[in-house]
Parts: sequence; C-alpha cells; structure tokens
Amino acid sequence: MTDTSHVDGNLFRFIMSNDSGSTDEYEHLFVVEYEEDTERKRVEYLFNNWEEGNITRPDGIIRITSDVDYDDLYEQLLTKVPEEQITSYELARSEPTVDKQTKRIERTINAPMDTVESFLNYVFSKRKGVVQSAEHNEYEIVTKKGRADVRYTLSEDDGTTTTRIIIEGYEPTPSFLSEFFEKELDEFSASQQ
Repeated sequence: MTDTSHVDGNLFRFIMSNDSGSTDEYEHLFVVEYEEDTERKRVEYLFNNWEEGNITRPDGIIRITSDVDYDDLYEQLLTKVPEEQITSYELARSEPTVDKQTKRIERTINAPMDTVESFLNYVFSKRKGVVQSAEHNEYEIVTKKGRADVRYTLSEDDGTTTTRIIIEGYEPTPSFLSEFFEKELDEFSASQQ
C-alpha cells in the first residue's frame, strides 16, 4: 500500500483527505519519532494496514522550513529544477481531539500482600511489562492493541490485600488490558479461597 521514508529517525507520511465520509478536508503530514525499531515497525504496520482514505509517501526531497524567506527559497529551487517538480505546503500544527482513557480495577484478595505482589510481578512479566518506576510500581505494557501505562498499589488489612490497578492509554488498549487484569486477578483470588 505504502512505502517508508526514514529521515533522521523519523517516519514521514502524508494522509490525504478520504472518500469514506470524513469531514477532514486537509492533507496531514505525520512525523512520528521513534527510538527503537519495534516502535517504527508498529507505526509502519498501522500505516500499511489503514483502511480509510489514502495514505502515501511523498516522492522527492522533503524539508520542513521555518524562519526562511519563502519566496527567495522557492525562486532558488526554480533555478535547480522545473516548476512542475516543486510542491510546497503551508503547515500548521494540528491538535488531535483524542483523549487518553483511564481504567481502574480494584480487587480484595484473601492472601498476604507478599503473595499478591509476587503474583502481580508474574502477571506483569507475562505481559512483558517494562518497569518505568519500581518505587511507584509503574509499568509500560505494549500489546498488539497498542501501549499503555499501568500502575498498582497494594494495601493489607486482616489477612486480605486490596489491589488497585490503574491503566492509562488510548483505546482499545486500556479496555483490553482491563479485561486481562480482571480475569487474572479473579482467577488468582478464587485460588486463594
């Protein structure tokens, strides 16, 4: 469907206005920075499999300019290549209206806090959670549905432990992980009866 263009660790794409009933009348340039190849691959997969509209990679040399004399630069480009080979766009940063979602899970388990914490460590490793802050029990979890930040707290009272898990991210990841953690905690809780 599309090709990739890697420039200085960024992935450039145009997403064109689509024919699927969207009111989006503009072309958008997406610049996605990535630190690891796995992030690049996830973004590539998303662009390559997007079903609405038209996503293409611009041909040629792409540069974003600021604080330059536009007319002067354009005139100089015309001395290098024919005018029909030059296309310029005026860019304005667009702010999406997508909000982060938060899911909260609370379960009281009939087990000591050490046992519950050991189980949670197992569950986070099962989901390949990456510790962001060991002190605050904060993890990053990446799934096929996307990525989310997950943290938990534990409190003990009369031999039971209350577990509170907070999942933050963009849908469908929080809902997916919420179902996963609820199932794991419910099964673990049932085994502790």
